[in-house]
Amino acid sequence: MHGKHRGATTGLKTKNFAEALRTARQKQHRVLLVLSGTHAWCKEYASVWYGNATQRVWIGDAADHPEAITIAKAKQVLGSEYAMAVLDAHAGLSPDCLAAVCGTVVVAGGVLIILTPTWNQWGKTPDIDYARLASYPHDSANLSAHFLARLRTALENFSESSAVCFHWREEEDNDEFLSSIVVPQSVKKQRTTAIPTAEQQHCLQQLQAHNGISVLLADRGCGKSATLGFAARDWMEQGESVLLVAPSRAAAASVFRYAGNDLAFSSPDNLLADKNATADILLIDEAAAIPLPMLLALLERFPHAVLATTADGYEGTGQGFVLRFLHELDKQFPAWQRLTLDAPIRWAKNDPLQQWLYDTLLLNAQAPVFKEVDINVSSVIFESISQAQLAQDEVLLNEIYGLLRSAHYRTTPDDLRFLLDAPSVSIYRLVLQGRTLAVALLVEEGEIDTAMASEIAAGKRRPRGHMLVQSLAIHLQQPQFLQQRVARVVRIAVHPQFQAQGLGSQLLQEIVQRKKEEGVSAVGSSFSASPEVVRFWQKNGFELLRVGHRRQAASAEPSALVLMTFDN
Repeated sequence: MHGKHRGATTGLKTKNFAEALRTARQKQHRVLLVLSGTHAWCKEYASVWYGNATQRVWIGDAADHPEAITIAKAKQVLGSEYAMAVLDAHAGLSPDCLAAVCGTVVVAGGVLIILTPTWNQWGKTPDIDYARLASYPHDSANLSAHFLARLRTALENFSESSAVCFHWREEEDNDEFLSSIVVPQSVKKQRTTAIPTAEQQHCLQQLQAHNGISVLLADRGCGKSATLGFAARDWMEQGESVLLVAPSRAAAASVFRYAGNDLAFSSPDNLLADKNATADILLIDEAAAIPLPMLLALLERFPHAVLATTADGYEGTGQGFVLRFLHELDKQFPAWQRLTLDAPIRWAKNDPLQQWLYDTLLLNAQAPVFKEVDINVSSVIFESISQAQLAQDEVLLNEIYGLLRSAHYRTTPDDLRFLLDAPSVSIYRLVLQGRTLAVALLVEEGEIDTAMASEIAAGKRRPRGHMLVQSLAIHLQQPQFLQQRVARVVRIAVHPQFQAQGLGSQLLQEIVQRKKEEGVSAVGSSFSASPEVVRFWQKNGFELLRVGHRRQAASAEPSALVLMTFDN
């Protein structure tokens, strides 16, 4: 490494970092290091620290590091425990990946290292992962970078205000200091035997007292799988037969850690296929990752069941579970009980890194609060909002994203970046007294050049984006829409407090009129075809053109396509 002298400042910085690690271990917090510079410089230091660690994971390009897990596969580390995680943003910064790594893998006393491009250039040069937003013919280099600007500001503020965040840049002449840093090789493994926390003990008491269906909801790291393991162990000691179901045996490793290996296991599809399988109690871990029809079929066969899942924003499926599955439980099994775990097991509840993550990615964003009892919704105002407005107004962004989140069954951090940076996006809302009652997110499609349109119609090309017009061209043999200007409604949401008052229809009709005036040829949408949603679109003059044959895993409904055309 390159040696450079900084005098007393180097020793002071080293002392601060060493003190931060000691304090983090004492307080059950985690430490964040941000290295910004050329890829070679960032990787040089991170590789030395990584090489000295034993509990470790590297997320990035496999071509740059032999042990790297690619960003696309980063979610496979969910639930694991590491003393060190390296996230190489030179390989592209995926919000979903950031959430998975930052929010779930580094245990108390551990260190998360984020490698970024040269700080003043990050966001001004193309980010590799932005290519997933660049619908044809857009180039990722020409997209806005509001999300990256948000992340940069959040990291700057975090490093300035928190004792657990350190940010060093290549141009700061700090090589000697960085060479002296010692990061933890390993951290003490979390409790793996015997004693539940007070919160877990309360859940166990509730489970013992209830012989129907129970649902245990928790954020990542709060010990839901451990609670299932404790419950399984208790029931088996009482002579009950217990069967565990999960998407895979590996995904249920934490349950076995606490229950023991005598616990019987089956995948959900194998259990449904085996009509002779029985058990007194069925446990289902990671329930949100199992298709809703399977879950409901399992509950029909096993009336005494406990389902555990995360409901946070890391994977997105948790939202679908809460919004769809729990609604079905209310209808089919009204006596079910809901349990929650709020206290993290892997780190302290007030962990600064966790709070930073939730604030930055809006993982707790909610619909705006209306405390008034009587509100006259007839005076709402229709208006459009630009992506730049959202990026500059934190309150408005929280309100819009929170409302979209609350109404849709699958929302992940990648959707926040889509909202801020995807090309051809338009945002409309109904607002009252400065607060949002309803919101819709649209993208414009079509206007594809003749050569590309011909290849799409022939089934030879499927360029990124243009989902609606490509579906019209391929499935419905209407290739003319490929070269027309078509608006697709990606999401539409009405505040839960004001649903069934016609606001969704009012917003949609305002949008239709606006798009017609702008010269758009058609407005359409694709969505999960529940009967009530199909009725909503048909009531507003849209024609149901297609219903898919397969049910979607998260929604348990087939997809539907609707369209309204204009004579411009």
